[in-house]
Amino acid sequence: MGRTVEETEVLIAGAGPTGLLLALWLTRLGVRVRTVDPKPGPTTETRAIAVQARTLEFYDQLGLGEDALARGRHAAGLSLWARGHARAGVDLRGAGARLTPHPDIFILTQDQNEALLLAHLTALGGAVEWQTALTDLTQDAGGVTATLERAGKTEVVRAAYLAGCDGAGSTVRHGLGVPLSGGTYPQRFYVADVSASGPLSEDRVNVSLDDDQFLAFFPMPGKHHWRVVGQVPAGVGEAITFGTVRPQIDSQRIAQVTAVHWFSSYRVHHRVADQFQVGRTFLLGDAAHVHSPVGGQGMNTGLGDAANLAWKLAQALGGRPAALATYGPERRPFAASLVNTTDRIFGGVVDPSPLARAVRTRVIPAALGVLTRPAAVRRLAFLRLSQLLIHYPHSPLSVGRAGRVRGGDRLPWVLAERGSNFDALQSLRWQMHVYGTPSPELLAWCAARELPLHAFAFGTAAGRAGLLQDAPYLVRPDGHVGLTTPRFKPREADAYASRWLPA
Repeated sequence: MGRTVEETEVLIAGAGPTGLLLALWLTRLGVRVRTVDPKPGPTTETRAIAVQARTLEFYDQLGLGEDALARGRHAAGLSLWARGHARAGVDLRGAGARLTPHPDIFILTQDQNEALLLAHLTALGGAVEWQTALTDLTQDAGGVTATLERAGKTEVVRAAYLAGCDGAGSTVRHGLGVPLSGGTYPQRFYVADVSASGPLSEDRVNVSLDDDQFLAFFPMPGKHHWRVVGQVPAGVGEAITFGTVRPQIDSQRIAQVTAVHWFSSYRVHHRVADQFQVGRTFLLGDAAHVHSPVGGQGMNTGLGDAANLAWKLAQALGGRPAALATYGPERRPFAASLVNTTDRIFGGVVDPSPLARAVRTRVIPAALGVLTRPAAVRRLAFLRLSQLLIHYPHSPLSVGRAGRVRGGDRLPWVLAERGSNFDALQSLRWQMHVYGTPSPELLAWCAARELPLHAFAFGTAAGRAGLLQDAPYLVRPDGHVGLTTPRFKPREADAYASRWLPA
């Protein structure tokens, strides 16, 4: 028989990276959170392996960026092999210079991310209730009622809001009746963590293409430690071991595996939930979108979901819930676009047709080195990979334009005399930025609303970033611009603040 416990403000189902980041951010904002997960503890397998620059920026906001950098390693770029021969390379070192404090590819595996987030959550007094499963939910206008099970006992929890961060098989999503639309590739794939030697470029992602197979070796923290991903050979039964795929790896002639630390096989899905919000319940991470591992975007997209939703939940609990309705419209279009993009790339990688084979083994190797030689091309590649280009131009939260920066854009990163303009974002609060001199009207408006105003010197870096001298930029807690105009307009600012800023 179940028992009813004291209410919580936010119940989080799932303590993977997405759920942990959401719990950490909410805890930093003073929200009462319960986080439950049916697993016995944090993930021990490496699984996802890279954190993008945008994720590291969120980590900086929460004060764990330096800890993250100490746990992982940088990767310099990409080396492309075909039929055992090095054919092309893309050097991405510093490709994001002047764009972000994290201008390189960074390897930090899922288990390392979970350990990092859990350590900082625990330091704030937060916790995860392991071996505790959410099994049922109902909701009404006032909140969500969830049934939890642990060790054969049940309890009924009442929460103001529920966040489903419980993976592709999400109990929360099923409880809401929300379809996860899309499909599954017919091919099977494998992933392994190995120790290996050979001609691999130690500081790069190594991709090997052949007529009917591909391999990708990702450098992991530690010497000669690699993540290898490949396609399971056709005609192999369901029982797959590393011995099944070792001949495929050996035939590529770019690595000699000396030890296997973990091995798994899987199928790749490409699906997006039809809705990211139903009433007071939200879907995040793999519960909302699953896609191919191309580009290392999956875990990072879930972490971006958490950063987008956390401050909106806290604001709703403070009496201003309007921004909650923007979560789905902001995050779902990006997830759908990402699935479509990775679909096209991944489809080309696994396409068995003669034309696709010729493109993989001849055209791409010949063209890659030439096409990516210009710095502007490498910069664009980094921007897309790093998730720095995510913006919300059609969100009702996004208003105006000043210079090249529009409402909904990520605030451009600009170095200051000491540190950068991103240092101010560590408050996790709405704030006003001016690059130049704030007007007396703006100073008075911010003071009346107790809104922090940060004035930075306008220089070459700010101009190059697209910022307009003396223009006001009202910045959201997640580092995106909300409202901006070339000159401060009190009436427009009042209307925006009355709708979107905390009560």
